[in-house]
Amino acid sequence: MSQKHVQSKHTAKAPSRAPGTLSTTVVIRLAMASVVYAVSLIFNMPEFVSIILLVLAAAAAGYDIVLHAVTAVENGDYFANPVIVVIISVIAFFIGFSIEGAAVILLYQIGMLLLNYASEHTRKAALELLQYQDEEVVSKMKACVADESATALCIQEVMKTSSGSVLKIAVFLALAYAIALPIFTNFSYIVSIHRALMIILIATPMSIIVSIPLAGVVGLCYSAQQGVVFNKAKSLESMADANVAIFDKAGIFADECPRIVAMYSDVLDSSTFMNFVAHAVYYSEQPVARAISAVYDQEYKLEVIKDFREIPGYGVELSIDGIDVLFAAKEYLLSRGVELPEDNSALGQTFYMLVAGKPMGKVVISSEVNAETENLVPEMKSVGVSRCILLTEDGKEAGQQFAELMNFTEMYAQCNNEKKLALISDIAKKAKGSVIFIYAGNIDEHSDAAIDMRVGKRTKHADAVVDPEYISNIPFAKQVSVRIREIAVENALFAFIVKALLIFLSIIGYCNLWFAIFIDFVAAVATILNTIRVTNESLISSFRYKTGRR
Repeated sequence: MSQKHVQSKHTAKAPSRAPGTLSTTVVIRLAMASVVYAVSLIFNMPEFVSIILLVLAAAAAGYDIVLHAVTAVENGDYFANPVIVVIISVIAFFIGFSIEGAAVILLYQIGMLLLNYASEHTRKAALELLQYQDEEVVSKMKACVADESATALCIQEVMKTSSGSVLKIAVFLALAYAIALPIFTNFSYIVSIHRALMIILIATPMSIIVSIPLAGVVGLCYSAQQGVVFNKAKSLESMADANVAIFDKAGIFADECPRIVAMYSDVLDSSTFMNFVAHAVYYSEQPVARAISAVYDQEYKLEVIKDFREIPGYGVELSIDGIDVLFAAKEYLLSRGVELPEDNSALGQTFYMLVAGKPMGKVVISSEVNAETENLVPEMKSVGVSRCILLTEDGKEAGQQFAELMNFTEMYAQCNNEKKLALISDIAKKAKGSVIFIYAGNIDEHSDAAIDMRVGKRTKHADAVVDPEYISNIPFAKQVSVRIREIAVENALFAFIVKALLIFLSIIGYCNLWFAIFIDFVAAVATILNTIRVTNESLISSFRYKTGRR
């Protein structure tokens, strides 16, 4: 949900176009301003005429910057970039650096145009990654890219807060520097004020902040290209810290509604036996019940069902028309000492029907592993997810066998939806990193995991959706999340180093205003270009090396 900014009744209406918005009018204004600026420098003329021309050049290039600065001040945002730029430009005119004052406005407007162009080009390039995805995914990603709140990263908020604090400290230190320099040296106040203005200008967070949301944009689209579609960048980003993945077996490793591979009774005819079985599992939520109800097309007589009791992970117990009926998995019946006939049936999980304590027949449901998930758990571990936990509705023996087959770290059997959510909550509270819950079932609320990832088309309560054919790409999405975090940190460090160097040059007198703002914008463009590295082929090569894929 996008944030709504509530303004006071004294808040001025924001100008229709922000600085850096490309239009024919802006281009004409900048061309005229550049010509006037050049004339003031090239031709010999009285100083006051030159200053007037520089003022006209600054006004033509940046009157919208002034309007935005006024709006920011009325909104109480005294440290907004336009406010800083306008104040520095005005003071530069007053202390005799009118050429630099006009250049600041010109370069700020040109720099914003370049940044906006580079940002827009990066967004388009990110969306082009989806050219082979279906229209639904493309539409969802376009909506995300257009929504600033959806592309924002957690690290972006940290950087905004810290850079704002740094700017305030820089203003205080610059003022102290402007006052102290003439006292302890032979420099004049004009020189000290000029250097202080450069320190403040360099400390503005333009280049630090601009590229971070673009890393989120590229990461979202790159992950969606691989079939793992997140609804916001923060969810993808939090996956970088994930060291626990909880998997629901149904719909991930096995069909949510398994199929019946065999049904046999040597006492009842097939129609009567199916009728008994269908009524026995009518109130059950276990996978075997879904498999049977999917093929039973007769009318139910619910009045004959009494004393129904679910045996989680194993089957059901009830009475049908006054007769005790037990429909349960083979392992459960054996644990209770029930003697069963030899089972040479097809591979799968076998459930027996006992009527009045006597075996009447059996149902075998499929237990094949989804081919796309055979190596999913080892690959999750290879990309840094140390704990892979299985939640299953199966009994303990069947669940343990499956967990060992798939290399799970832990397993919880006999889980209905309520138990699954309770387990996830407990695991999430104790986990040191983020927890991912990957499921396909009908869970109608968000779990306490950091990321709920649903396999299928339904998006309600999910932070990400995965088409079944792309399940094996979930580990790659984890790698993408790590990459966007690395890129964001790289960009922040690069911008910080550039700013630190410029401040040092300003203090020792080897920098001026136009050079400072020019280099800062160059650094900003460089960080934008660096975000494209999220999709670098090296990420795929690294992933293949870690997972052993070819």
